[in-house]
Amino acid sequence: MNIIILLQVFLIIISITVITLKNNLKSVIFFSVFSLISALLYYFYRAPDLALAEAAIGSAIIPLIFIIAISKQKEFIVVLGSVEDSFLDIESKSGIGYKILEELTDYYQLKLVFLKDKNDISFEVFRVRNVDLFIYKEDKHYVFKGNPASTITNRLSKICGDYKDVKVKFVEEEHVYD
Repeated sequence: MNIIILLQVFLIIISITVITLKNNLKSVIFFSVFSLISALLYYFYRAPDLALAEAAIGSAIIPLIFIIAISKQKEFIVVLGSVEDSFLDIESKSGIGYKILEELTDYYQLKLVFLKDKNDISFEVFRVRNVDLFIYKEDKHYVFKGNPASTITNRLSKICGDYKDVKVKFVEEEHVYD
């Protein structure tokens, strides 16, 4: 009985750890440990079928999917529209726009990738390559257009709140119907 209580305390500690960690990879590892301890508890509660399922799915398959998803998100891809001035100078890595994007990508530890034309976007199975942001000039403002579901775009909106010449627009991703 004491080992069951000890494992339950470990579950509480690990669940708090998973929530508070900033590093996604470490969170996935602790999630795996959480699942393995849950499987042990199921075994002690005489539910070996649940224990086996939890160990297989929660400790092996789901973390693998998380790791694949995390590894794919290493770049922040920006498509440049008609922005050809000192706001965003790619060659000299200067300008207000560049500093905004650099601050954003440094925070999330992403590589900043610029595409100068929509034609540079490569197509995958049925959708455009994962473009994170479109930048163009509209009247006297610079517009950053991104997905509202992205936490990165939401952070960009907070960063750009200090700049009067910069607007952030949220655009839903297009759906492809076959």
